[in-house]
Amino acid sequence: MNTSRPRFGPAFALSLALLGLATVGFVSARNGAGTILCAMCLVGLIAGGIVGVPGRVLLLVACGFMVAIWLTQVDHSANSRETSALAHAIGGSLIGWALVEALRHRIRNWLSLGLVVLSTVVVLTVVWELGEWIGDRLFDTALIPRLSDSAEDILFGVVGGMVGMAFAIVVAFLQRSREVRRGPADS
Repeated sequence: MNTSRPRFGPAFALSLALLGLATVGFVSARNGAGTILCAMCLVGLIAGGIVGVPGRVLLLVACGFMVAIWLTQVDHSANSRETSALAHAIGGSLIGWALVEALRHRIRNWLSLGLVVLSTVVVLTVVWELGEWIGDRLFDTALIPRLSDSAEDILFGVVGGMVGMAFAIVVAFLQRSREVRRGPADS
């Protein structure tokens, strides 16, 4: 498998199209916060494609991002603090899972893989919050109503990332164990 260059196939294109359409919808509705969130997700998808996250994974991540954005920007029936926490946990778990999928063939040691993924999730949640802060300043939105909101968002994003990472590592470990038991002749 050639991992030196990104693969931008139909699943990757569909993931970009889905979030692109959502972005256009938020722009036309003059929803600055939704536009900012979609734009940050689009940047994340493109970065994921560049680092080699498989297109099928990015498609599922895009769908999950759309659910998370819908929770915070469209469905106002729930408590905004609760939906924000849930959205950040969803986003973190998707990122943790996607990173494991992208890196598990490159980093064979499970502990090293976990540390790299967890570190990356922490950095990305902080970058996400900085993006929200910059969006607030540029477009006069209220993505970060209080500093404690950012701290909670980072916490839920990291916890979600740990859950997504753990799930993906367990699934990858079980797949690898099954492949070893079957042997190369059975594959």
